[in-house]
Amino acid sequence: MTEDISENYSSDRRSEPRKPSKKFHSVEMKLASLPIYLFKLKDISSNGACFMVKEGSAILKHLKVGQILNMRYRVDDEMEASEVYKSEIKHITKAVKNPFRGHYAVGIMLLEKQIQMNSQDDFE
Repeated sequence: MTEDISENYSSDRRSEPRKPSKKFHSVEMKLASLPIYLFKLKDISSNGACFMVKEGSAILKHLKVGQILNMRYRVDDEMEASEVYKSEIKHITKAVKNPFRGHYAVGIMLLEKQIQMNSQDDFE
């Protein structure tokens, strides 16, 4: 999976304050040979976000620290268009405390907004 797995998901690993997202609600990603995954964002800063992945999920085997992916960020308002950003996985941290025990926190940094051509090609 990754060499950056620690035993605790805590705020001391964050370089800037985080808060619940006011703009983005969830993130969608598509990896080769896997279905599209949709994750609710737990918090977001000006440059990053975090989502939880259940331990044992097939996608965990395909995520690595430093990996750069195109991810579609969805907003609360369904009338508003989603946005695709090139994003880097910054950490994958095992949660040991409730309510997220049995999950991994995946921290991502939004690098660059992508021009959307067609919905399927955004992820490739």
